[in-house]
Amino acid sequence: MTTIAVTGAAGAVGSRTVQQLIADQAVTRIIGLDSAAQPTPVDDERVVTRRVDLLSKAATDLFDGVDSVIHLAEDGTRRSDAVAASRLLDAVLSAASAAGVPHLVLLSSATVYGAHADNPVPLTESEPLRPNVELEFAVTKQLLERQAIDWAERHGQELAVLRPTTTVSENGVSWVAAAIRAATTVRPDQADPPVQFLHHDDLASALALASVERLVGSYNVAPDGWIGPEAFRELIGGVQVRVPVKVNDRLLGIGRRLGIRPVPEGIEPYVRHPWVIANDRLRSVGWTARFSNEETYVISTPTPSWAMSAQRRQEVALGVAGLGLAGVAAASVALARRLTRP
Repeated sequence: MTTIAVTGAAGAVGSRTVQQLIADQAVTRIIGLDSAAQPTPVDDERVVTRRVDLLSKAATDLFDGVDSVIHLAEDGTRRSDAVAASRLLDAVLSAASAAGVPHLVLLSSATVYGAHADNPVPLTESEPLRPNVELEFAVTKQLLERQAIDWAERHGQELAVLRPTTTVSENGVSWVAAAIRAATTVRPDQADPPVQFLHHDDLASALALASVERLVGSYNVAPDGWIGPEAFRELIGGVQVRVPVKVNDRLLGIGRRLGIRPVPEGIEPYVRHPWVIANDRLRSVGWTARFSNEETYVISTPTPSWAMSAQRRQEVALGVAGLGLAGVAAASVALARRLTRP
């Protein structure tokens, strides 16, 4: 008998996570909660979905009998309001404690490792968290991790923290992917760090696994390996425009001031330095990604009229994966530009 509650169940990741839990017959009850919107009703007697203010006292009753909570709900800004995000997490943690919930899964981000020139490739969970302080989103994620860890240690509850890389799918892209795209409208020269892209479905399967199996500790979530520069150029085709770093910084500054495709302060290091992650720890407990980095790109990216056909890109993606070029240590971040093109 396993009952799991999912906050943020109306979102792209939350709705997919509910579907992953439905597919697991070991899960006997699923509670989908969201403050912003009513989660999509599900034709399964095990599932209850509700729109509820997670900051209200009524939320406490919803966790009665719950074995694990998957916390995906975000603050209203969905960006970098650390106070609002912390307040929301505190409400969920307090409700979980009051209801005696023994386990919680927190969705974080691989951006907490920071993007630095001296980062190892790939980063493992043993690496220190060094988010670039200029990017408030990454700093907030680190603060939320610490808040949840303190709660788990104080109350004796179990906690799993999942740190996904940039997440995309055929239905849209994560905020991080959108920000990177805006920052790379014109690319700085000599910027070719490796890149990874995780499908929303694969993130959802990792969250479900962490909850059902009651995983404890931190886990990176990414496909095997990453995309190298040669493979990427073949994958996207076209001409890449590069400018000196100083010119790129000036263009970004002008864009921010004028409101032309503004990008958040501090995103630049994440398009100039490596921050790809290893998935060995999650794989060791039985998780595997359904989609490779290359396949995720092909699935999620519309084909420009001047580029190679979708069929050709699919052939290239499968060929790249077969050759095992994911171990190459330098890759082009211009993928983000194509990835989120309207």
